[in-house]
Amino acid sequence: MITGLNLSSLSSAMRVASTSLASTTVRTTTRAATPVEAPSSTKVMFGSQTSDIAAVYSLSPKKLSATSPQDAMMKGLLQAAVGSNSLSPLGSIGSTLLSNLKESRTDVTHAVTSATAGAAGQQSAVSLDIVTQSGSTLHLNMTQKEDGVVVELKTDGEALNDDEAAAVANLGASLEKALSGLGQNPPKIDISGLTNFDSSVLKSVDLKTDIRADDASVQSLNFHASTTERYVAYQDKDFSLKVSSDLSNPALAGDYAQQQATLSAYDTKFDKARSTGHGDRDQMEALKSVFRALNTTASAQRTAITVGADIRVDNSGRSQLSGLNDFSLSLTQTEKSINPARDDEKDRFSYQASQSTTENVLSDGSKSVKQTSRSHISAAWHEALDPSIPLALNKMKSSQNYTYHLLENDEESTTTLNYNSRGMLASVGHNEQVNNRETVKKYVRGELVDQTVTPVQYARSNVLSLLKSA
Repeated sequence: MITGLNLSSLSSAMRVASTSLASTTVRTTTRAATPVEAPSSTKVMFGSQTSDIAAVYSLSPKKLSATSPQDAMMKGLLQAAVGSNSLSPLGSIGSTLLSNLKESRTDVTHAVTSATAGAAGQQSAVSLDIVTQSGSTLHLNMTQKEDGVVVELKTDGEALNDDEAAAVANLGASLEKALSGLGQNPPKIDISGLTNFDSSVLKSVDLKTDIRADDASVQSLNFHASTTERYVAYQDKDFSLKVSSDLSNPALAGDYAQQQATLSAYDTKFDKARSTGHGDRDQMEALKSVFRALNTTASAQRTAITVGADIRVDNSGRSQLSGLNDFSLSLTQTEKSINPARDDEKDRFSYQASQSTTENVLSDGSKSVKQTSRSHISAAWHEALDPSIPLALNKMKSSQNYTYHLLENDEESTTTLNYNSRGMLASVGHNEQVNNRETVKKYVRGELVDQTVTPVQYARSNVLSLLKSA
């Protein structure tokens, strides 16, 4: 069981009402109630499924010729990308082309053919679209296939002016860093630089990548950032990740210090969820990196954060909110069958979380602001009966000594700010609910000898009144 995210410390003057059900252990075969899952991200598709990526793969180096002469450096970069099984060479090419926009705004095409097949039939594609506030769109398309490499850079609309070219060129290093990270093992999803564009000049940035082997996608990324929303979808053979952040209500975003304090609290919450559900450490690190990048929006001065300081209730009540825009996220680990004697027992881990904020205004002018965060864990894993002996399950009964764990955890935390008809903060309420259920099956020499179900449920609520009654 993990506890909810506490973003504030209220005074002892609160009126507190709480109910709890102490954890109990029972031997039963009753199924746990289906938990209510946090909503997953929207508007996200994996790269190989998008029309943009399909169009990039349709480019053929044998049918295209370069529209501009290749200098020695570009020729070297193109040759390095031929037959590569990584996106890193394409990152270097893309960064160079974007940087060159400071000097030349001419559309270019580079193509180089290969006399030999690519690495194990692997191919990759990158699509980058950058829209300016004036309405022009820059397209960078790159593909590495068995027959060679094609790179296209073109602009739809008016040619970029100096400010636009400079803003786009400044994203070159971030593009290279993002593509290089995807080529690491384990992959690193580093898109933080692509969110930090000059929004007074650029309107949106979209990056889609795809790597295919034997005509099947083995890794894909779909990233979008604009002034109103950000999202990331990622998938490879080991896990899938979806995160979205709604920037359409800038009033929710706190200053940099508040955001970083909340993001650090979420880092701790994510780590505890992974530990509780025996999830993969590298996958959770990827989630933490993406979540922080999509939810760091304040450009205020980097205010020092006092670790351990209580968050006080100010006149507006904003300190009681998270300081983050509303978001939704989902991390799903690919199921693994590690017990050949029981194919129905899968090792798995999935985690969802979200934040939603609503405002309700009454006819007398009073209003309430309600911010709710939810999380859900669904996990299963095997453990050896003797921790000193590594788990090595096979079809022999002598190896079948283990426990199989099934976990379902739901948490919900709500903060409500109530204002009177004069706009004064009248009260602050907090409510927390936890519903945790773990089932443990014990096997000795392949025989089920025990099964326990441990439910833990509790609810806590408190209200702090700030105005005296008339």
